[in-house]
Amino acid sequence: MPDNNKLINISLLLNIFISIVFAALIGTGVWYLFKMLTPQTISVSGSSTSQVKNQIASYSLTIEVSDADKAKAVEALTERSKNVVQMIKDFGIPEEDIETTSLNIYQRQDSVYRGGVTTYELGDWFASYTVNTKLRDLSKSDDLTALLATVEKASMWGPNLTIDDEMIDEEALLNAAIEDARSKASAIASGLGKKLGRAVQINEGSAQYIYGGVKYNEAFGAGGGGIPVEPGSTSTYKNVTVIFELK
Repeated sequence: MPDNNKLINISLLLNIFISIVFAALIGTGVWYLFKMLTPQTISVSGSSTSQVKNQIASYSLTIEVSDADKAKAVEALTERSKNVVQMIKDFGIPEEDIETTSLNIYQRQDSVYRGGVTTYELGDWFASYTVNTKLRDLSKSDDLTALLATVEKASMWGPNLTIDDEMIDEEALLNAAIEDARSKASAIASGLGKKLGRAVQINEGSAQYIYGGVKYNEAFGAGGGGIPVEPGSTSTYKNVTVIFELK
């Protein structure tokens, strides 16, 4: 009877050992299969840039009036705003490129010093309205700048030169950025002693712009012809992140 128990124990241990070895072999096979089916990859960034000539000039003209009577200040502002908008339309700017915004009406408080004490008294009413304009023909930018500069009691900002988003060759920028990433990835793969495979994922960043400045003639406001404006250009950028397979 003791011999039979010993044989049973040996058989049980042998079965356990075989099961462990079998499980280890299966685990190794699964790991190897997973490794074979999961390709090695690298993630590389790429970028591209191009210079685009500016096509749009934007202007912002804030009209200001004041009066002791609030209603008269608002009435005067309304009339002047209509005249300015009509002047811009007569220049040839279409309605869709004219925007009125930022109406501001307030009563000024004037400081008064009496008997060693500073007090504040209500003064005139001030009203302002901003007219934003886009000029899409930069050959007329000198004339429009000079025209807007003639508006009295108004603050002008511009021209701010930009590009038309619809004129940007997004496809060319994207392809150039991908090729830049591919070139970097090829160099990395070569350094690792491998070959570059296909691109398995591309993450595209939004296009970025860096606008150039505007130069004015030193005789600004001195009379004569239109105020010279140099259109300049805008730098456009595209960034991508590409994941490549390694072979």
